[in-house]
Amino acid sequence: MSDIAQHLPTQSKTVAAIFDYHKKRGDAEPARGYLGASIIGHSCERYLWYTFRQCVKRNFSGRMYRLFETGDLEEARFVKELRAIGCTVHEVDPGTDEQFEVTALGGHFSGHMDGCAIGVPEAPKTWHVLEFKTHNSKSFGELTKEGMQRSKPQHWAQAQVYMLLTGLTRCVYLARNKDNDDLYSERVRYDKEAAEALMQRAERIINATEPPERIANRPNYYECRWCDAHDTCWGVEGQAVPLPMISCRQCCHATPKMDGQARWVCEKHRRSLAPTDQERACGDHLLLPGLVTFAEPVDYSRPGGGGEFIEFQEEDGYRWKHGQQEGAYSTEELMKLARSDLRNQMITGAKDLFGATAVSVSTDLQARYPREDSRIVWEGRVTALCDAWQDAYHERLDELTPIATTQAPDCRGAEYDGGRVALVFPPTGKAEIREGKE
Repeated sequence: MSDIAQHLPTQSKTVAAIFDYHKKRGDAEPARGYLGASIIGHSCERYLWYTFRQCVKRNFSGRMYRLFETGDLEEARFVKELRAIGCTVHEVDPGTDEQFEVTALGGHFSGHMDGCAIGVPEAPKTWHVLEFKTHNSKSFGELTKEGMQRSKPQHWAQAQVYMLLTGLTRCVYLARNKDNDDLYSERVRYDKEAAEALMQRAERIINATEPPERIANRPNYYECRWCDAHDTCWGVEGQAVPLPMISCRQCCHATPKMDGQARWVCEKHRRSLAPTDQERACGDHLLLPGLVTFAEPVDYSRPGGGGEFIEFQEEDGYRWKHGQQEGAYSTEELMKLARSDLRNQMITGAKDLFGATAVSVSTDLQARYPREDSRIVWEGRVTALCDAWQDAYHERLDELTPIATTQAPDCRGAEYDGGRVALVFPPTGKAEIREGKE
């Protein structure tokens, strides 16, 4: 009998549907609006900065999202067990009936404690911060062998911050081995110097306007290789600026305020930015220069100019502009285009001539809209092209997004919706507006 296992589905439709449910639910969760106490002990400050500036987006499988939920579900069991052995446990804040929240630095630094307890057998008269975690066997073995501070420095840092912000001086760290249900507990003492250093680190990251130094000098370093911020930090060939989303937090105009409520302010438009506003960045978005990894800022716009911009220079001396000035690339364009596209004459020519937004490139618009098979709407000098377009369509040419562009020594052009084409012939200085025939 032949082995049919290789022909059977590796995952049933039921399991696939469950994981798909968790994937959709997890991806739909809003971005964290603060720097979290749970990650402040991360080895790389640059990663923390990217996280705070919303340059990192969660992208886990449904199975992983479900695994995270498993850790959350374990908390209720730990609380029940601690009460059963005589502890008094508060798993929620009596004032709000919600999980204990600690905040600092104007609300931009925050965390949620699993609870607090008194009556712990090792020190029954002392109130303790509670921190619950689950581990696989490998991680659990390291924990029992080396202790929390050495094997799980992020967990240790999280506990130190909670003790500093609550005024408690002890923490009970209770861990479960998910593979065999073994348990481990450790009482952690408050380390004032370490906790204050962590708070200084958080403040430094929140106020920084450029990414801190990397922890390595090569992208394949073991801590960098699997980092969620790897592409944003080191760059990729497919995108000039590989951000997962545009956020006001990546803009030169946005400032975190330290007056409470995790408030951000747009200095350009002089208004507060609600979390929903931050995810809908406006057309004046101007990237923090440090988010461009392959070029250095060498110039910027002064008051009274023709639109804000930052001029960048690459290692070989090639320059290009980002911002609102004519011919400059917007943030959205830099997220869509490859680095090499910034030197593509079809794209740069279309932007210079038509104020076009770079989205795609076509090879020959003249061949697609030949003169004999098109309606000639207008022809004349190139200097009159924009006025002629507005007369014909009651639209500003420099405010439209082309479907495709083309550039050749004798012709440059852009195609717009409705089968409309603007063509410029550099050798003669003439231009045309053509429409495709029905």
